[in-house]
Amino acid sequence: MATLPFELVEDILRRLPVKSLKRFRAVAKLWCSLIDSENFVKMHLQRSVASNSHRSLVLGGLAVYSVDLDSLDKAHVVKPPFYYKTVDCISNSCNGIVLVISDPPVLWNPISRDYKVLPQCSAEYPTVDEYYTKTTCGFGYDSINDDYKIVRVVEYRSKISHVWMNSKTMIYGLKSNSWREIEDFPYPLPFLKGHWRAFVSGAMHTLVEEYDRGYRARIMAFSVESEKHYEVAMPPGFRTRIFELNLDSIEGRLCLVCTNRSRAVIWVMNEYGVKESWTKLVSICPPLIEEGDFVKPLAYSGERDKILLNCEDKRLFWYDLRKKSVEDVLVDGMPFVFYAEPCVESLVSPDGPRTVKKLGREKIKGKKIRNKRDDFLSEGFKLVL
Repeated sequence: MATLPFELVEDILRRLPVKSLKRFRAVAKLWCSLIDSENFVKMHLQRSVASNSHRSLVLGGLAVYSVDLDSLDKAHVVKPPFYYKTVDCISNSCNGIVLVISDPPVLWNPISRDYKVLPQCSAEYPTVDEYYTKTTCGFGYDSINDDYKIVRVVEYRSKISHVWMNSKTMIYGLKSNSWREIEDFPYPLPFLKGHWRAFVSGAMHTLVEEYDRGYRARIMAFSVESEKHYEVAMPPGFRTRIFELNLDSIEGRLCLVCTNRSRAVIWVMNEYGVKESWTKLVSICPPLIEEGDFVKPLAYSGERDKILLNCEDKRLFWYDLRKKSVEDVLVDGMPFVFYAEPCVESLVSPDGPRTVKKLGREKIKGKKIRNKRDDFLSEGFKLVL
């Protein structure tokens, strides 16, 4: 009998889904320490992203569901371990974590079920009879500082004309577990569903519509790393007047979704910040969709020859990029009305890494400790040579 090397055991574990790893924490203290370690959590996430594996759709609405993106066979009910209201909205996913926009807001890993209720934003907002307030939240990951951040913008608009007057902006950092005020947004935000949908390359993106000299739309970005605003170029020669525009993302790339009565078009920016890299990914017309239907890109197929689309929050279908055809996706148990967010399964905890002892690899230096490690592994993986 021969035992597997510890490094090989670790490599095998990195390939497993989160639910299996959560169970395997109970096998032994060494496995628990390994799976809970910050290094293993990062390596597991990196491998899942690189291999495009362990992906799910999180469906929100009257309840929360998860659907395996590789099989798309069944919608499983997910019961949040906190108070969830049907009016609450679930944001985009960052490394397996989503923001539940509730009062108070919650950071949640729907696969591992770890969550963190955020402290109340204590900023004082003046009340003016002529104005009403509108709140928009954005969620992103600051890779430079390895921090998860939430931006909360409260806008003041005229009750009569709905014209934007000004705003007040607060930002939350998970590391500090606190809110702080930053420079106000210098432009109005569109009437989103309470949150930004497009987080790409460390920045939240929004469409800014201007009517001063005729209608004009431009893409503005806010970096959660530098906390600065900048403009992102539209596709070359693009005419904004004839479409209803929305921003989204697919697998880390910025998308511009354009809809009118005759067709829906999705542009994708293949190289971030490069205007010439905009490419028309999808152009779909009736009868494949109804006139004026809104579509949202969700994910590529494993062979990357199809793209999964959400149509009007009621229908999922594959769009074949070569054949220009559609194939409806029927998921058992899927609700009639839903919104969908793609999510990579991860062990990342919004409540911070668990406190664990040093791993065997760091402690195993002497022969005596190596022998103890081999004795442990002999109880688990074995190969008959």
